[in-house]
Amino acid sequence: MATGPDLDITFYDYLAPRLTAGKYQVHAKQELKQGGADITTPGARIDPVDAQLEVRAVQFVLDESSVQAVYPPRASSGNYRTVLPHITLTRSILPWEREVRWSSRAVRAPWMALLMFQAGELPDDPEGIGIATSRTVTELCEPGDPAVQLPAISLSGLDPKTRDSTCRTIDVPIDLFRALIPREEELDYLTHVRDVYEPRTRADGEVLTPGSFAVVTGNRFPLDVIGPRSVHLVSLEGHDAPLKGEFTACATHLRLAALWSWSFTHDPTGHLDPYSLLRQLAAPRPGESPADAERLALRLEPATDPGTSSDADEQYARERLRLGYVPLPQRLLSGELSYAWYRGPCTPVTAQDLPAGYDEDQRTQTTADHALIYDKDYGLYDVSYATAWTLGRTLALADPDYSADLVRARRELSNQAVALMALAADPARARTATPRAGRSHADTETELRPNLGWLRTLAADSRDLPRALAAPQSRAPMPTEPPPAPLSRADRRLLLGTGARQAALRRTADCRTAGLPAWLDRAAALHGIPFGYLVPDPRMLPPESLRLFRLDPGWINALLNGARGVGLHTGLDQLLDATLHAAIGARRTTATPAAGLLLRSALVPAWPEFDLVGYTADGRPLAELRRDHPAPDVLFLLFEDVPDTIVIREPGEGIHFGTTPEGKISLRALVPDDGDLGAPIEGREAFPTDGTVLTRHLRPNPHGVLNLLEDGGIVTALTTALNHPRRLTASEFAIEMINSPLEQKLVHTPGGCSA
Repeated sequence: MATGPDLDITFYDYLAPRLTAGKYQVHAKQELKQGGADITTPGARIDPVDAQLEVRAVQFVLDESSVQAVYPPRASSGNYRTVLPHITLTRSILPWEREVRWSSRAVRAPWMALLMFQAGELPDDPEGIGIATSRTVTELCEPGDPAVQLPAISLSGLDPKTRDSTCRTIDVPIDLFRALIPREEELDYLTHVRDVYEPRTRADGEVLTPGSFAVVTGNRFPLDVIGPRSVHLVSLEGHDAPLKGEFTACATHLRLAALWSWSFTHDPTGHLDPYSLLRQLAAPRPGESPADAERLALRLEPATDPGTSSDADEQYARERLRLGYVPLPQRLLSGELSYAWYRGPCTPVTAQDLPAGYDEDQRTQTTADHALIYDKDYGLYDVSYATAWTLGRTLALADPDYSADLVRARRELSNQAVALMALAADPARARTATPRAGRSHADTETELRPNLGWLRTLAADSRDLPRALAAPQSRAPMPTEPPPAPLSRADRRLLLGTGARQAALRRTADCRTAGLPAWLDRAAALHGIPFGYLVPDPRMLPPESLRLFRLDPGWINALLNGARGVGLHTGLDQLLDATLHAAIGARRTTATPAAGLLLRSALVPAWPEFDLVGYTADGRPLAELRRDHPAPDVLFLLFEDVPDTIVIREPGEGIHFGTTPEGKISLRALVPDDGDLGAPIEGREAFPTDGTVLTRHLRPNPHGVLNLLEDGGIVTALTTALNHPRRLTASEFAIEMINSPLEQKLVHTPGGCSA
């Protein structure tokens, strides 16, 4: 999945509808005037019309289709200490569809807000798991418990069906409400509109599709309190007095309609801390320095330091482990128990040359024993290629379509060859029969019928064929050439590789390849290979690790030769095998991968799709030939070539809001002089230069609420840091609060791989 260009998104401060929800009186009349005088003909005057118009909008319940995404993801767990939760709505005008009476500004404030609570703060949700109490709209608005202040919404203005409908509510302690609720102007900075032009999918639940969307952001950071958090999108309608700081004397709680709710868990020490996990993928072991030997190769690490040992056997074993081999138990044909070396297709180094005498093309291998490599110095076998050959044969036989297609192709090719050799065995027939490429066995037999050419010759010499046939038997016989000696079987087989005969065989092979090339393409990309053949020892890929490898073409060739040997029964099949597989190879379309990586981490299930890109030394991105998940926490990736640089980027870039894990903000360009709009400003220090957002721009309470516009507010401070000519707008503030993505870059160096 290649890293694409920056997100193509336009941010807007708000989107006000022409009419907000409510009832309207429409008065329509018609006048016909000329020069200011009414010239309507008496009797043709149209009486004025009065009508009522009602604009309806979301009020107590939010439909599921109105929610595009939420962040942090529902039921997720991770380090969200510096993240502001947000919700994306499919209706871009939704936060401004209802009129709020407490706002007298020309630009109306949103009628909804996003509030986050810890466990134990809400009576309705003591565990902080995002639940709310179901009540009817009547129960929400009718006075009941004097300790609970209700929204001032008149039930008489609602139709009976709405009054009897069910909604979800939460009772918020008034002191907590005072501490969390955004001020009127702050609501503007926590709500904005974005237009998306380039569709992209993010692994954190956000699906960017073309269109216009509204985003409501919370104003509270999880900070350091570990535990669950519930997030509620609440309606502020009917709470004019509380929003101005006015509460009834005996009220201890405020009842809010919860339009949408979800929960997540803040746990910096939990299983998903992207910042720490990405850094640890290439981090040295305790006690190691970055200059130590790299540990990103797919191999077993010896348990002890080699020191100055000069033991030849130990050095031999260490060298085998360095090359990516693992020892496996082996029972020899003699019954003796021993061990052998095995290495899969994924090697930590460039695969060594095959030993002298080993058939590199492997065309004569008809059993796995032919692919064994014997080390006579130590009396041990290398079973890597023999294992690959057996696995290829097993996979081929397990696929009925592949094996049937291959056997059918061999049979058709053999029939064609037999017919051609039969022609070569009978010179008289061979002179007149013309083998045609691609003909079936039945068609060729038709060509082998008795030669009637002499009749056609006789007819050409006689005016009357019947009279010629009735001529006396004493007529002198026609002169004939002595038949040439028949060819031997070996000579006939040699003729199959020459001229028109070879062309006929190749065309037959071309017509019978069916799905064989596609099957071999998938096998070459290691599809269907059990994971134990790729990583023969689980210690080669420990938890929270990244391992790089090259692919051994000899192992893949052995795998394919085992698969291609299905149905190879006779010497003729062996003779025609090269022709068949030349035709199959010509139709293969997928390049064989050269290198890849394995990533085992909690990031893999949390990020089903994310940017992981390999680059060449000149910065060219490599084609990704396969991306797969052999296990829920394992990513398997294959490249067309060996990468010099690998970039792992956190998904969700440009989607969620907050600060870096250090509590900083990477300033982004808002004017052309600073660079491309929305791009980080080169050379500019992170904001704030002194301290962090969490130490300088929070309200003076222990709840972690962001101070937006009060004394020491972040909006004014950001405006100053950017040297902006005016105070930031809501859309400009949203651009600055886009959380920069985490990125881990691995660069190949002469001494190994540096992060």
